[in-house]
Amino acid sequence: MKGIRTLGRIAAAALLMTSLWAGAGKINTYASEGDKTEATPTPVPETDSSQSTYTDESSRQITNEDREAAYIILTNEVDTLIRQTQPSKEALQHIYDTFYEANVFIANNSMTVSELNMYVERMKTNIQTAASNPVAGAKDFLFINNASKITSARYSQQAVVNLSVINLGKSNVYDLVLTPNVDTDINKWPFLIATASDARMIDVVAAGSTLEEAILLGKGASWTFVVSPDAKTGMYPLTFHARYYRNNAVEEVDLKTYINITGAPGSGSLVAESSDGKMSTPRIIVTGFTTDPEVVYAGDTFNLTISVQNTSTQTAVSNVQFDLKAAQEGNNNETSYEAFLPTSGSATIYVDRIAPGDTRDISIEMSARSDLTKKPYVITVSADYEDEKNNPYKMESNVSIPVNQEARVDTSDAEVMPPSISVGESSNIMFSVYNKGKTTLYNVEVVVQGETVAETTSFLGKIDPGGTGNVDLMVNGIAATMEDPMITACVNYEDEAGNVSTLEKQIELYVSEPYYEEGDWDPSMEGGEFMEEEQNKGGFVKWIILGVVVLIVIIVVILVIRSKKKKKKAMQEELDFLEEDQEMIDLDKDETYPEDEIYPEDEGYEEDGSEDDGDKE
Repeated sequence: MKGIRTLGRIAAAALLMTSLWAGAGKINTYASEGDKTEATPTPVPETDSSQSTYTDESSRQITNEDREAAYIILTNEVDTLIRQTQPSKEALQHIYDTFYEANVFIANNSMTVSELNMYVERMKTNIQTAASNPVAGAKDFLFINNASKITSARYSQQAVVNLSVINLGKSNVYDLVLTPNVDTDINKWPFLIATASDARMIDVVAAGSTLEEAILLGKGASWTFVVSPDAKTGMYPLTFHARYYRNNAVEEVDLKTYINITGAPGSGSLVAESSDGKMSTPRIIVTGFTTDPEVVYAGDTFNLTISVQNTSTQTAVSNVQFDLKAAQEGNNNETSYEAFLPTSGSATIYVDRIAPGDTRDISIEMSARSDLTKKPYVITVSADYEDEKNNPYKMESNVSIPVNQEARVDTSDAEVMPPSISVGESSNIMFSVYNKGKTTLYNVEVVVQGETVAETTSFLGKIDPGGTGNVDLMVNGIAATMEDPMITACVNYEDEAGNVSTLEKQIELYVSEPYYEEGDWDPSMEGGEFMEEEQNKGGFVKWIILGVVVLIVIIVVILVIRSKKKKKKAMQEELDFLEEDQEMIDLDKDETYPEDEIYPEDEGYEEDGSEDDGDKE
């Protein structure tokens, strides 16, 4: 079955040659009119005399007839080898692969007759080598040095490819011929084809018993190629055919290296096709955006950067044209307009190519209209692009940019009544807060503070756009004005996002020290903690003095009372004694003393025997 499929490939190659030549006119052979069954191909360089027939026209560009003749020569070579050698299946497959490769190359390339003859001879040799069923396992000991770096090159530039061959076998390798496997498929060979053959020869590659020794004994060869302007971006495998002698026998093997090619913009990427032969559909999506500055206010100019990604893992996109269009504002009664306008006048951005899976940033400077209200505005991002086969695609996505309106807050002139107070007195402050912007103010409060007054707060709440909030509060003086009579009214407010802003207003208010006339001191008029503390201390001392006085008075009273009681007791005892004495006189029937006679010790008593009030004291 494999042989049948291979023969089918030969037939397909012949059909391909026929289809490629059909556009140039009817195919002619070099057979004579009398014998059309025997085709005479274009002669190739050989030892016979036929070579001289085309010596003079060796520089002529080949025609379709020359291609047909070359095809017949290679076909005859294949048929002869199959009949004579009866190759194995593996060798037969190799023969047909080489034959197919040669016919595709000849059909798709322009060259001179001399170059064609050289190429045909080279391919005949390759076909013969394939029929000999080369020794298997040669690649097990012949390698490219793994220390060789991968070459990088760009389209239309020269690229130097170096091969360092090492021999890890037990025998030396002689007369090593290295030939690049050139292909007309741009996905397999990214270079311009300049010559039919570009072989390099190494006389001997000595065997090394160890890897280090083999590297030291290795031999190299180099090629200079020109990268095709149509080459695609990607990592290309490059195959070099090695033919050599080892142990007096011919052996051959393919050695592979790589080159990293950067293709021209729009050239596409070297990717594999899907199982059904179709390329994956490349899709561009918007992955995010940023603005500079981060917060956009109405009337601002900002730089918009949009990140886009090619989600395809296989297909690159090229010729990408991005168009940005902002949402239209206005209503039926107004002229509509775009919320954002590009400062350069154009909202189109061009990107030459986006590789599979890659992300690109596109930037544009835009200006937001000054009359925009606070809300998000949509920008539509559309893209027209192509895949590697120039198939057109379209994409459309949206991004929303929040626009803020800067709060515009103002105040009226403040009324201060009275404009001058003393420490401990109060003054009334009144003014209005205006919302002149297009955004609502939330949690509006006014805080009056300063070195000469106690801090006082007035809460106004929400103020709508165009609205007014009124401030009416009393402030108390706590310290005298030294130099600057200004106090500060801080208007604090929040926007819809909760961001707090402050507007400061300066208000003039004089605070002086209190003045008292002599004798009019009133402790209640003293201000401040120090005066209050002094008053508290003075009151405490007064109470202590008052307590001492009261205590002294009580002691004096007690002593006086006790003295009177003692004196009264003494007098009572004396009276009692006199009474007893009178009784004794009466008993003796003696005369009594005259009632009006007073003895010296009885001073202080009245005639009636009672105490004199003055002596009581």
